[in-house]
Amino acid sequence: MSPAKGRKQFVQARPRAEVFAAVAVGTGIVVATALLIWLIRPGSPGVPGEGGLLSRQPRVTILLVLSAIALASFVSFILRRRHPPRIGTRGALAVGTAGVVVLAVAAGIFWPDGVVRHWPKRPKLITPASSVPVSVPSTTKVPTPTTKPGTSTTVRTNTTVAAPTTSKGG
Repeated sequence: MSPAKGRKQFVQARPRAEVFAAVAVGTGIVVATALLIWLIRPGSPGVPGEGGLLSRQPRVTILLVLSAIALASFVSFILRRRHPPRIGTRGALAVGTAGVVVLAVAAGIFWPDGVVRHWPKRPKLITPASSVPVSVPSTTKVPTPTTKPGTSTTVRTNTTVAAPTTSKGG
């Protein structure tokens, strides 16, 4: 019988936090790329107000991007400080987020010429007269109570029923 081999200790190549950070950054890059493609997609040529948000509402998009950058900068600043704020990290983040949102709304209100762009309504498609089906009124025989049995009056189905005519004499 041979002696048992000594077990070597397993050494992790990367710490778990580092792997999670790498996965999060990779996912963020993919999501940001997909979002930018969706926001910048072109519309139909010659038709205003179509396409991605950046094509339709460039001022709103710029305001949202600047607000997101300001919020990310503030969060980064608060989390990297050596000493925690007096109101705590969560309190500082809540107050700072509220401040960024209030500033973004104020910037949207006071934006020169307005932040939202209003596009004219698209005209409705008009079909040519030659392709519109024409309905021809049909005629049916409708018996009326004032006529003699065996006779009927011809009436159009899309008009009002006229009283039968009677002749004097006879």
